Amino acid sequence: MKKEGGDLKKVYGNIRNKAKGYDLGIIVSVFFLSAMGMLMVYSTSSVYALEKFGDQSYFLKHHIVYLFIGLVGMVGLMFIDYRVLRRFAYPMYVAGLFLLVLVLIPGIGKDVSGARRWMDIGFITFQPSEVAKFLLIIYLAHSLAKKRDKMDTFWVGCVSHILMAGLYVALILLEPDFGTATILVVSLFGMLFIGEAKVKYLVILGLFSLAFLALAVLTEGYRMSRVLSFLDPWKDPLGSGYQSIQSFVAFGLGGFWGSGLGDSSQKLFFLPQAHTDFIFSIIGEELGFIGVLLIVSGFVFFVFRCLKVALNAPDVFGCYLVFGCTLLIGIQAGTNMAVAVGLFPTKGLTLPFISYGGTSLISSLGAVGMILSVSRAGIK
Repeated sequence: MKKEGGDLKKVYGNIRNKAKGYDLGIIVSVFFLSAMGMLMVYSTSSVYALEKFGDQSYFLKHHIVYLFIGLVGMVGLMFIDYRVLRRFAYPMYVAGLFLLVLVLIPGIGKDVSGARRWMDIGFITFQPSEVAKFLLIIYLAHSLAKKRDKMDTFWVGCVSHILMAGLYVALILLEPDFGTATILVVSLFGMLFIGEAKVKYLVILGLFSLAFLALAVLTEGYRMSRVLSFLDPWKDPLGSGYQSIQSFVAFGLGGFWGSGLGDSSQKLFFLPQAHTDFIFSIIGEELGFIGVLLIVSGFVFFVFRCLKVALNAPDVFGCYLVFGCTLLIGIQAGTNMAVAVGLFPTKGLTLPFISYGGTSLISSLGAVGMILSVSRAGIK
C-alpha cells in the first residue's frame, strides 16, 4: 500500500510539473468558449440539420470531432518547444502559399456560392486560408525577430514583410475571401508596430493598403452591395440587407434575459448561416444580453491573458508569435460580433471556438497550443 501511495504521488508530481507554467486563464477561457460553442452549434443547427440530413445532431457530431482534433493538436503543440517552429518558418511559409494556390485550381478547390475557399479531402472540407494565416504568423514572427536591428528601415523593416504577406493577401482575395484578407492586413500592421517599425512608414504604407482594399471593394459588385446594405439595410430588406435585419431582430427578441436555450425563432430559416457566421445573433436571442456579455467577456479575458504571455515571453520570437496569433483570433472574434450587431458590413467570418467550422476551430486551437508553449517557457 505504501509503495502504491508513493507511485500515485510520483505520478501526481509529474503531472504537476508538466502543467506548471501553462496559463490557466487561457485554458479556462478557451474551454468555456468551446463548451458554449458545442451548446450553440447544436441549438442553432438542429432544425436545419433535421431538414437537410434527417439528423438534428448532424452538425454537432461533426463539431465534436473537429473539437477533439483541435484539442489534440493544442495539447501536442503545448508540449513542443515553440522555438522549434523557427527552424521551419520558411517551409511553413511556402506550404501556406502552396495551399492557397492549390485551392484556386478548378477541380481541386470546391466552388461554393461563387467562392473557391475549400478543398474536399474526403472526410473533411478543408479551408486552406484558415491554416495559411497562422503559418504566415510563424514566418512573420521569425522574420521580425531576425531583422530586429533593421526594423527602423523602410525596405527591410516594412516593405519586405508587406510584400511577403501581400502574396497571401492577394491569393486569399482571389478566392475571394475579403474578410480573412482584411484581418491579415490589420494583423500584419499590428505585428510591424510591435516589431518597432517606424510609425511614419506604417502610416504611409497603411494608407496604400487601405486604398488597395477600397479598390477591391469598389471593383466587385457584391462587396459594394454589402457596404451599401451596411449603411442602410432597410433599403433592400429582402436582398442585401436581409441578413443584417434578421440579426437585429434576433437581438431584439432576446432582450436582457433571452428567450431561452433552444427557443430561438430566428434559427427557423429566418436568419441564414445561424450556426456559422451569425451564431452570435442567436446567442443574443436565446441567452440575451447576459449571454452576449459572457461571450464578450470570455474573449476579452482570453486576449488579456494572451497579451500577458507575450509580454513575459523569453525571447522576441515568442513575443511576436503570441501577439500575432492573439491578433488573428481577437480581431476575427471582434469583427464577427461587430457584424452581427451592425457595426461592420457582413464579411463571412466565423466566431472562433464557437461557430461551426472545422478548419477554423482546429487551427484556432492549434494557435492556442503555440501560445501555451510560450507561456510555459516564459515561467522557466
